[in-house]
Amino acid sequence: MQKIELMLEAATQLLESGEVAALTTNAVAARAGVSIGTLYQYFGDKQALLDALVQRELGAMSEQILAATAHAPAGGGAPGEQVRRIVRAVVGAYGGRSQVHRRLIEHALTHASGGRLSPLYTQLTEGFAARGVAAPGEAPTALSQAQAFVLTHAVAGVLRALAASAEPPPLRAVEDAVVQLATAYVAAIRAAGAAQCANRKGPPT
Repeated sequence: MQKIELMLEAATQLLESGEVAALTTNAVAARAGVSIGTLYQYFGDKQALLDALVQRELGAMSEQILAATAHAPAGGGAPGEQVRRIVRAVVGAYGGRSQVHRRLIEHALTHASGGRLSPLYTQLTEGFAARGVAAPGEAPTALSQAQAFVLTHAVAGVLRALAASAEPPPLRAVEDAVVQLATAYVAAIRAAGAAQCANRKGPPT
């Protein structure tokens, strides 16, 4: 609707010159030329307004992240390639867009309830469970829901910390370290599975 776009655009303009924490619904209403009551008809509070902005501004980033786990590379591909592409999608959006875009990514990554990223995490978890991550020298290993959940939120935790850090490490070094984390985790899962199979078979007779 026109009023919704008017208010979202007003919020975007305000974020160009100020931080997310300083944004107020009163300021957005005034910039949009609507009453505060009208704003609350469409957005229950500031968080709802920010959620709508995140959904609008970060849609392309989410699509890239989901594409990273859409298909396992043929023959396994480079170890951790899906994870590397996920990190690049986030870092690329975080570092290469407008100030508003950067501030919204910071908010979405550093607030537990910030924006629409929870469904994205759910989809990533499901993708890892179905298609897994390739450990060095191995085809991708499908993970359990619990293992996929842990991997998704371990990667998300690093990205949240990266967004919140005033002086983050070099981005390529972070990318490589996250891939090492993911592939080592998957290699450990494979090793544990192989050990369980060997125990079930018992010693040779």
